[in-house]
Amino acid sequence: MSPEIRSRTVELTQCDAPEPGGYIELPDGIVWIRLPIPGALRHINVWLVPARRGWFLVDTGMKTRAVRQAWEDLEKKLPLATELESIVVTHHHPDHFGMASWLSDRHDVSVAMHERSAAAAAAALRDPEEGLRYPSDGFVERLGVELDDDMREIMHGGIYKSIVSGQSPTTTLQADLSVAGRGRAWRVTVHDGHAPGHACLHDDSTRTLISGDQVLPTISSNISLYPSNELGDPLGDYLESLDHLASLPEDTLILPAHGRPFMTLHARIESLRQEHGDRLRQLLQLCADPRTTTDLTAALFRMERLDALNRLLATTETLAHLRRLELLGELQRHGSGTDLRWIAG
Repeated sequence: MSPEIRSRTVELTQCDAPEPGGYIELPDGIVWIRLPIPGALRHINVWLVPARRGWFLVDTGMKTRAVRQAWEDLEKKLPLATELESIVVTHHHPDHFGMASWLSDRHDVSVAMHERSAAAAAAALRDPEEGLRYPSDGFVERLGVELDDDMREIMHGGIYKSIVSGQSPTTTLQADLSVAGRGRAWRVTVHDGHAPGHACLHDDSTRTLISGDQVLPTISSNISLYPSNELGDPLGDYLESLDHLASLPEDTLILPAHGRPFMTLHARIESLRQEHGDRLRQLLQLCADPRTTTDLTAALFRMERLDALNRLLATTETLAHLRRLELLGELQRHGSGTDLRWIAG
């Protein structure tokens, strides 16, 4: 990275973030847009990136009245109506994918995402339970999950369909191919763990990574076990993705979906590895005596402080860690349903 570019990027990590519904123009021409989302996160960052003639947009926000109003206001300030060339979606979660169809139809542009992510979105729109990745009854029985009434209501509520504007025909993002920028090429990398087919975009010339949810500056992305990956290893997949991203230079500028841009990639990756490693060790110690899934979830997360959505996410994230230990041969499960117990060894 040249001294000039490095100076600009360091300045960027220290500047004020836009308010939800607002934007700022970055030194290299990228427009940083913040959109409101409900809940503790409060915002998602989306990125309007210079393309060959106009712009391509990375991620779109969740389908809510506030986000629609934000886009209608932004259209008056930014040349979206005449210069938006395409939409790139990092993954199918509703805060990233929710407005893709609405924007695609409105501006007559294509939506690009990885085929696994597109398939997950299509399944979610067909099956409300799959949309937010909540367990089916068979999954609950096999993994010893206990759901309270509020968790069940969310699980069966069809929330995904209500916060996604639909699914336009998509083009496919392929790993190691590029999305054309203005005088630069954004190489696509694809990662699993947080979501199937999660795409990141990397520009080597300016050492910039649009990371979606794969690496965030202060919080950890949710890593969950759910019916469609029950026989897999989502935590192992996520840790492998961190190994891949660690090959990027330390001074890479990270443009994340939540939080502020940052330039401490290697330190952040090491912190995430440590956090997941600590959880694995804690679970293994707890399972010296037989434990239920509910006991172990409560040991990792302060469930009494969480709303129903986050209690579900805490449960499925605990299961992802238990599954990792099971595949490593360090943990076994005995029984099913409320009689299921996890035992070390």
